[in-house]
Amino acid sequence: VAGRNYVTDDRWGALGALKWTPTDAIKVTANYVHTDLSGLPDFGVPYNRVAGAPVTSVNVDRNTYYGFVNRDFQKARQDFGTVNAEVKITPDITLANKTRLERSVLDYVGTLPNNGTYTTTTLSAQSRYQVTDTVANVTDATFKFDTGPVKHTTIVGAEFSQEKVFRDNYTGLTSELAGLQTGTQLLVSVFAPPNLFPFVNAPQRSNNPTNITVDTKAGYAIHTANFQDIIILNGGIRYDDYNIAGSTLTSNTGVHSGMFNYNVGGVFKPVPYGSLYAAYATSSNPVGAELDASGTAYGGLVVNNAPFQALAPEENKAAEVGTKWELFDRHLLVTAALFQTEKTNARETSGANIIAGAEYRIRGIDLGVGGKITDKWSVFAGAVFMESRVEKSIDPAQVGVQLANIAHESFNMLTKYKITDPWEIGGQATYASKIYGGTLGATTGNVLPEHWRFDAFTEYRFNRNIKAKLSVNNIFDTVYYDAFYRSASPFVFIAPGRSVWLTLSGTL
Repeated sequence: VAGRNYVTDDRWGALGALKWTPTDAIKVTANYVHTDLSGLPDFGVPYNRVAGAPVTSVNVDRNTYYGFVNRDFQKARQDFGTVNAEVKITPDITLANKTRLERSVLDYVGTLPNNGTYTTTTLSAQSRYQVTDTVANVTDATFKFDTGPVKHTTIVGAEFSQEKVFRDNYTGLTSELAGLQTGTQLLVSVFAPPNLFPFVNAPQRSNNPTNITVDTKAGYAIHTANFQDIIILNGGIRYDDYNIAGSTLTSNTGVHSGMFNYNVGGVFKPVPYGSLYAAYATSSNPVGAELDASGTAYGGLVVNNAPFQALAPEENKAAEVGTKWELFDRHLLVTAALFQTEKTNARETSGANIIAGAEYRIRGIDLGVGGKITDKWSVFAGAVFMESRVEKSIDPAQVGVQLANIAHESFNMLTKYKITDPWEIGGQATYASKIYGGTLGATTGNVLPEHWRFDAFTEYRFNRNIKAKLSVNNIFDTVYYDAFYRSASPFVFIAPGRSVWLTLSGTL
């Protein structure tokens, strides 16, 4: 990984697809995808709270790595297959079914650098061995009909899924480090961490797994009414029966939730190349929905902490109004939207307990442009400006504060120019504003700086089947940061430095 000592990230994948159409009314497709990842994980750099910045923005080289080369590792694998079947009963009635099977494996030992100062940091071990198996089936029927000048489309369907998670971790990770058994090594040099420490014993699984099963049954209906492509109205409803259960060798727990949600929207097109729209939707986040998380505060299910997590789902409401216009003979799309998201019954930490009842909202504007300015010059750009506020919390200090861990302003622009028919050049600029740390509201005083990043590329097409692309990412080798870990003494995920990529692609 560019700009980081020792860190590696190796990936490969394969896919295959089949299509079978025994008649004009029946279509069956199938696909299979495999991905594989291995490398040395990087949990970033310590944050110096006294200096108010990551150590790599204060007095430490950006390449400094805080893991252990002879102990840490990361392996991940994902396999999934999907079968789609579609039967056209009549020109206006279609039945469809999608079945998907998936297995993913995540296996790693890593090192978290906490409590950064001008000279020292604390290294804590983090590990996971997790296998997730998923079976999902969706069946729906589509009906098309007219009432006078209005064209209608109705979709009704049902969804069934089961996810099974086996989760364990590793033990004995720090037995060679000063005799500590807690997973933590204190007061390591922030300038020269012991990356090459000669570990004698390999990490061993603890054999104290957590097993989690999620069963979801859902039904939904969607309807669209189109009046001559001038007025388009749509709406939908969905009910989810969500049941999650977890067990360890010594305890078990479970949470059941029923969730009803809906959406409505409308589009008005005064002219064929312009539209105005409005939309409103609700959604829910039940306990345990984040299967990778091991803490309730992060959306996971904690099996040995049942009394504190039998909570109702978090509820979300999202509203948006906007407009879209196709300019320059419909070659350039310009968009603008105002949006608001509200979350109620949000989970937060109170002492040793996780409670529900917090509320917050986000408001903003989203601007975009995409398409061709001339036959040779194309531009794709977007900007988002947001304002957020914690409306309710058990902690009075949180109320009125902006949300933590998000950039409230961002911008991205990609532009390409065709020098000749086979040869294009282009570049990209990306901006993100400051990120303030915290758990719910930005109350810790921690802050990540704003940043710009610039990329460039050139692409040459040798023929209709083969092309090559040379890319330079982060041209100026800018030191910037992707995100905080949200604790009061956090570590920070540092982005890669300048990298050069040559990609050759072809089709048969």
